[in-house]
Amino acid sequence: MRINSLNDAKDIRQAELDARPMLQFAMAFGLYLLWAGIVWLGVAAGQLSLSSQGALILLSGIAATNALFFGLARSGAGVDLAPAGLATAQCLFGIGWATAFMMLAVGGSQLSLGMFVCANLFALSQVRRHSFIALAAVAGVCYGVATLTRYGVAGTITDLRPELLNLVIFLGVMGWLTLFASYLDDLRQQLQDRNAELRQHIRKVVRIAERDHLTKSFNRHYIMDSLAREKGRADRSNTPVSVCIFDLDHFKALNDKHGHLVGDRVLKRFAKRVRGELRAMDLANPSEHRRSFGRFGGEEFIAILPSTTLTGAGACGERIRAAVADRPFDDVYQVTVSAGVAQYQRGETVPQLLARADEALYRAKAEGRNRVELDGKPEPCSAEVHTLRPSNG
Repeated sequence: MRINSLNDAKDIRQAELDARPMLQFAMAFGLYLLWAGIVWLGVAAGQLSLSSQGALILLSGIAATNALFFGLARSGAGVDLAPAGLATAQCLFGIGWATAFMMLAVGGSQLSLGMFVCANLFALSQVRRHSFIALAAVAGVCYGVATLTRYGVAGTITDLRPELLNLVIFLGVMGWLTLFASYLDDLRQQLQDRNAELRQHIRKVVRIAERDHLTKSFNRHYIMDSLAREKGRADRSNTPVSVCIFDLDHFKALNDKHGHLVGDRVLKRFAKRVRGELRAMDLANPSEHRRSFGRFGGEEFIAILPSTTLTGAGACGERIRAAVADRPFDDVYQVTVSAGVAQYQRGETVPQLLARADEALYRAKAEGRNRVELDGKPEPCSAEVHTLRPSNG
């Protein structure tokens, strides 16, 4: 599995999340337009009446509501809100305007019923079970209050029985939707559990794909991808990046003398010790780009040091060399390490950078091993870089 593909998938997912508030707004706005068209047809067909003042109140209020949610979606503030929160707010506003329509219009009870149902349906797939029950209760209370107000105060209803029948229908529909919301909530929870398991498995697969199975350090494929990314960043920002290639001295002799199991254990101990030193350097010199360490093949390892000049990388290599030489592995196996260090020069390829570091490593071996050799003079960089603190021993 390629790491770049996974990163692309994360970017796509983030883009979808960023676009969700605008999509919710568009759906709600379309629903308002739909019901505005239905009301207009109802007035044109003589099935209901609505005063000019009432129409102005409804249109101006609905326009202000949509302007509010459009502003939230465009400003990015909606991204910080949970989709369920946005859906709940849209639903409450919808219930409010359906109630206002029911109290301002003469006739059109069936339209009001449909408006209340649609307002709740908007939140059905977004909110949890208890939230939908609360929204359904709010809609039921508003529908009942509006019905009684039209009958007792406004006097626009002369026979309450059809309205009570509509109320029974509404409560029945909302009751069924509540049960359906419970079913959806259970499905949603199962899906979230499955997604959590899937994410956990993906993390394991990614870790396996990018790690060396023996030393648990990054593998060659990951290191090469990481080097390519750091090269691109260095070219864009004119900041330095250096590499250290490490090679355990006389490792073949250790394998021949003590066996491959001991050799494997030494490789694991070496990688763990180097990672600890690099973590300590990251804590001492915080940076946006962390140092990477991986197994390049056999007893050869490589460290990628972003924002580090040749001098700083040499200090890093010397700290690691001393940490290996000063403490035998398992308090028995005395091992030393040689290192070659090179700083990326603008315009060269990754293989060319590695070739220069490898030449420095060859000189370290030729000069007696257990030493760190630097490549030639690095290309200066204009950006600020990190200076490694000296080792404490």
